[in-house]
Amino acid sequence: MSQNEQREPKKPPLIGGVEKIRTMIEGFDDISHGGLPISRTTLISGTSGTGKTLLSLQFLYNGITCFDESGVFVTFEESPSDIIKNAHIFGWNLPRLIEEGKLFILDASPDPEGQDIVGNFDLSALIERLQYAIRKYKAKRVSIDSITAVFQQYEAMGVVRREIFRLVARLKQLSVTTVITTERSEEYGPVASFGVEEFVSDNVVIVRN
Repeated sequence: MSQNEQREPKKPPLIGGVEKIRTMIEGFDDISHGGLPISRTTLISGTSGTGKTLLSLQFLYNGITCFDESGVFVTFEESPSDIIKNAHIFGWNLPRLIEEGKLFILDASPDPEGQDIVGNFDLSALIERLQYAIRKYKAKRVSIDSITAVFQQYEAMGVVRREIFRLVARLKQLSVTTVITTERSEEYGPVASFGVEEFVSDNVVIVRN
């Protein structure tokens, strides 16, 4: 298939009345019957080392290189420089995509000085900055890695759940297809560590070693 044919806009697959966006991740679109629900939120859950971050990043990378769909990657744990280095192992030239305005990495990782984008009480600063990036780069895909880090920063689970709901609601308003990663403590235990993550997403993908 030529590059032009690959980039040619195609109507998303319609499965059971739900439009799907193709991930172009080997095997995934087959087992998910066409990809991920378009303009909805998918939670990717797995234990440490199952490739959650890789999947969320590849979802964006393939969207850019296969369909010319810009993406935003929100990191709550790793620094942007580490993400870029890790991607280089797979031959993904993220600096080029960033320079071309196709990819934006929003750094929400903890600040050593104690001042971070999340703020003390809510995710308002993050939500507004994310919305700005989506509109500026005309992003169609968003990946958030990982929601577990957000829960670990706060003790009030009710407040965190409310803020995550607010974040997801804003992403739906912006009509972007979102992937959110979360960590689970056991391979065959609860879907996620804090027991509420799955309730803020439209569907769940569980990955195992």
